[in-house]
Amino acid sequence: MKRLALTATALFTAGLLVTGCAVTLDGSGDEPATTSSTSTVESTATSTADTSAASGDVDWSQLPTTDVVLTDEGLTITEAGTYVLSGSTTGSVVVDSDAEVRIILDGAAIESADGAAIQVDSAEVTVIELAEGSSNVVSDASTRSDEEIDGAIYSADDLIITGSGALEVTANFADGIVGKDDLLIESGTITVSSVDDGIRGKDSLIIEGGTISIDAEGDGMKSTNDTEVGEGRLVVSGGDITISTGDDAVKAEQQVTIAGGSIDIVTSVEGIEAPVIVIDGGEISVNASDDGLNAAASAIVTSGLSITVNGGDITVVMGAGDTDGFDSNGDLTITGGTIDVTGQSTFDFDGTGTLEGGTVIVNGEQITTLPNQMMGGGGAGGGGGPRP
Repeated sequence: MKRLALTATALFTAGLLVTGCAVTLDGSGDEPATTSSTSTVESTATSTADTSAASGDVDWSQLPTTDVVLTDEGLTITEAGTYVLSGSTTGSVVVDSDAEVRIILDGAAIESADGAAIQVDSAEVTVIELAEGSSNVVSDASTRSDEEIDGAIYSADDLIITGSGALEVTANFADGIVGKDDLLIESGTITVSSVDDGIRGKDSLIIEGGTISIDAEGDGMKSTNDTEVGEGRLVVSGGDITISTGDDAVKAEQQVTIAGGSIDIVTSVEGIEAPVIVIDGGEISVNASDDGLNAAASAIVTSGLSITVNGGDITVVMGAGDTDGFDSNGDLTITGGTIDVTGQSTFDFDGTGTLEGGTVIVNGEQITTLPNQMMGGGGAGGGGGPRP
């Protein structure tokens, strides 16, 4: 498997993960078994489509390009290259290769009646590119024989989504877009509706751009690796993201880093949750019924919990009751940015709370010392006032 050539932002983020954490390994991690499809394409026909190099550190011009008009037989891709898909199918598009594969969706409707719509069983790297000006629809079946294939778009290896077109994903079984290794979204207009989680990357979920709308009954977007130290990372450095969810909106088992872009959490239980949360920039709006931002232990990270805000524009509105705007089961540090919190309990930290810069507004009034409304008291005081 080829690891994604991540951006400098993502690589820098990996180094931010706290050290000295308690780690639990359960020894699991087997990949699900592959399934078959009814039609295989291995041809190298020349396409007139624009096949300029996409992401993935691959020179696609040196690989063959094939135009495919989909039929209800579905499609299995076994050879390296670019596949330009149009038309419609009630089958699945399956990638089963040891090479690099690029799928360009150019007016494609993949509405699987049996299993995932796009399923990558193996590949060196898979790129899904949304052709300029195109609208594409993907949906999966509500049942399947292999329930470990739990996404409408599912990849057992690295997956990149890019392009300037539009993609509508409807997940009827569980999750919308699933990457079992690294999942990178560079661009595109992507709408996800799911009966469970919206977008999930196991080792990492990196969002660099695009316009993304998620309506999920479970979590909105998440990174789930809780057995390997340094994985389980969710990074947002760009894009416009809107999330409505029945559970947590943005979640990672090890670290969430937000360095840019716009995130609008319309509804959630926990807005942003991870053992380590670092916000360096971006515009963030959180509406939550429990905690707005929550630094909480996971199965692999049980110490060094923290929330750090170095920049950005953050607005948090909390529901009534036992809720917290910022809830850190460790330290809370604010060095910059603008924070506006509305709620009964705005800051709750178990460790040290430090306010060294930025602008912090609590229920309409600017503060110079962090309050700590931890249930039962405790926690260190709020540090000095903002720097001039």
